[in-house]
Amino acid sequence: MKKYRDYCLAMLVLLLFSSMVRANNPVLLPNASFDYSITPYVSVLEDPTGQLDITTMLTREQQLRFTPSHARSLKFGVTDSVYWLRFSLTNPYANQKQIVLTLSGNELDDIEFYDISAGDNYAVIRKDHHSRSLRGSFIQAHPIELHIPAQSTRSYLVRVHSDGIFSTHIRLMSVDRFVANEQKVFTVQGISIGWVMATLAWFLFIFYRDRPAFALVSACYCATIAVFQPSWLGFMPLLTELSSETANIIAELALVCSAVAKTLAIRFVGWQGPKERLINLYLYALAAIHLPLMLLSIYWAPESSMLVAALLVVLNEFAVLPVLALARARYEGAQRWLLTGTIAIGFSVLIAILTTYNYLSMDALTDWAPLILPFIVIATLVLSQMDMANPAVREEKENKAQGLLSPALLSQISHELRTPINGVIGMNELLNETPLSASQRDFSDTIALAGRDLLHVANEISDLSRIRKGMLELENRPFDLSVLLNEVMSHFQQEAIRKQVELVIDFADELPERFNGDASRLQTILHNLVDHALAYTEYGELTLHAGSYQSGDKTGIRLQLQMSNTMVKQDELKQAFSVLHYQRPLPEVIDNLPWDLIVTRHLMEKLRATLAVESMTGHGASLTLCLPIDAAEVPEAEINDDSLIGLRILIVDDNASLRTVIEKQVRRWGMRPESTYSGKEALAMMRNQISMGQPYDILIIDHDMPVMNGLQLAERIQQDKDIDHKPALLMLTGMNVTVVREDALAVGIQQLLAKPASGDRLRQALQGLRFRRQSSMA
Repeated sequence: MKKYRDYCLAMLVLLLFSSMVRANNPVLLPNASFDYSITPYVSVLEDPTGQLDITTMLTREQQLRFTPSHARSLKFGVTDSVYWLRFSLTNPYANQKQIVLTLSGNELDDIEFYDISAGDNYAVIRKDHHSRSLRGSFIQAHPIELHIPAQSTRSYLVRVHSDGIFSTHIRLMSVDRFVANEQKVFTVQGISIGWVMATLAWFLFIFYRDRPAFALVSACYCATIAVFQPSWLGFMPLLTELSSETANIIAELALVCSAVAKTLAIRFVGWQGPKERLINLYLYALAAIHLPLMLLSIYWAPESSMLVAALLVVLNEFAVLPVLALARARYEGAQRWLLTGTIAIGFSVLIAILTTYNYLSMDALTDWAPLILPFIVIATLVLSQMDMANPAVREEKENKAQGLLSPALLSQISHELRTPINGVIGMNELLNETPLSASQRDFSDTIALAGRDLLHVANEISDLSRIRKGMLELENRPFDLSVLLNEVMSHFQQEAIRKQVELVIDFADELPERFNGDASRLQTILHNLVDHALAYTEYGELTLHAGSYQSGDKTGIRLQLQMSNTMVKQDELKQAFSVLHYQRPLPEVIDNLPWDLIVTRHLMEKLRATLAVESMTGHGASLTLCLPIDAAEVPEAEINDDSLIGLRILIVDDNASLRTVIEKQVRRWGMRPESTYSGKEALAMMRNQISMGQPYDILIIDHDMPVMNGLQLAERIQQDKDIDHKPALLMLTGMNVTVVREDALAVGIQQLLAKPASGDRLRQALQGLRFRRQSSMA
């Protein structure tokens, strides 16, 4: 037993001794083509001070300090030390051998070669020497061509310093294998860059066609990889005049930017649920911190910047992992692909970092990670985009999100509703032609309003059915915009009076009167916007400004809805209007969203209209609808109408906005307007004008004014003997015209218009007053 133990101990000592001998023995060169690592045959000495020179290193004391590496690669992490490498090469053949020695690692910034074969008479192989003129890629980043004489042994010292992570492989190869390796790496890199650029072009095409934000940030990811790979793998210095240090910094910044783009891509998968806003803010914040941290690292600790970039990628992948694993996205297939890619990238980069620090031995993964891992990410982005762009998936998600009935059933419901609705509206019109009391007429007006609301709902259901079937066709007929807007605002006049909200329509002077388009669909959109805006307002004023806009080669109408009043639950209203941004995906759960706004969203998309919520506070709101649409020709008779030119008109209304709007309208027709806010001042202005011999021809009076209302003002005008030139009187009322008509006629008011009065109706009423006045004077 003792003899067996002594034998094992002797064998162990022999093995250790043979390893030491192998590490110190010269490398024997083969006679054929070859390529193998000589790192295990290299002895290493660390110089923490960086002050030792070649003369000192050749002393016996320093030579004895060299330690055999025995390792497949030299990995010392982030260090500022200088390392001296010693090895010997033997050529046993009768002819000289031409070989190439290479060191991998882009972050080796200072490499000096010394031939110490002659002992103290060393030879320096400087950077400008022809033997160091070779240029290599990342696995052969620092090549040197050596000539070993026949039947001789040559010894070398290499002084190496790194400006970052010290990790290198030392390989020895024949010249033909060096060239073959470079060709292989260039081929692989070319295929990789071709794949990256092709997917970049594909994502840009998808974005140009459908405008998905996911495609845009995916294209940005491809662009960052197209910069990172050539920079980090050593091709940028080969193809340009950039130094290796500059190329490394570009690679680090591009790597961090790629992590930002991937995080934003995850943001645009369309997260759903009650924590949707929190998830989006979390992803935005995560994307925002990467670049500042990287820039700080480059400035304060440039030697560790690549490690920081890799750690940021790892932390980013594990930070988004809970979102991808636990949250719910609108596109579940895309979520699964991104989750798979995130897991693969996170663990792969972590393994590469641990391998760099010699905690693991997976050098092949570390060497090829810059090529393999971006390929995985781009593949998951492509598959995710294909899942989101799949028409069947999109239709399924839309139907699931909207919870809509089948198109056939919707069409049937719309058809069935129209028959009783038309019956109610028709019979109510007949009822209005019979003698009714004031209260009965109020009831009749309420029935008519409810009937029109039901008809609006039936039209929306019909449009919804066409949308579901993909058969919604737009009309293109001339229509009068002022008439359309007046119909929309008039529909809400009764509700506005109840809430004490003044409805105002303001037309810009340059706005054409007629346009070509689908008037009924535009009316539906405006009806729903005003309906929801009025539902969240109390007191004040609701003004609809109509103007034109031009953006590039597109022209159209710009409708701005301004609410100057007390707003309630403005956040809820803003969230409701956010549904109308058809460029963004609908949330999966829409039980709390108004279905009529979902229909409006589709109509806006069909009309290519855009909505911008410019402000939303407790004291008011402003939103703007832009609709690309072409103006139509105005009939010649309306262009040449000059019947109102030169008439003097006084506008009496306590609402400044309404006074301004009416002034702008009558000026367009050639009239000379003045205005005031009170009946008392109106009487004084009328007396003054009569004394000057320039009496007013027409008065426009508001029915509901404080102190002296419109009826009282008209009565005072008729009774005032100083006003001997009685103007024609037109009164605007928010009440039903039939209710106040008898009282108005009794005080001399000749024309009544319901608010808000469109420009066309107002002009016709003024023309009627002028004609009546001319007839009475004749």
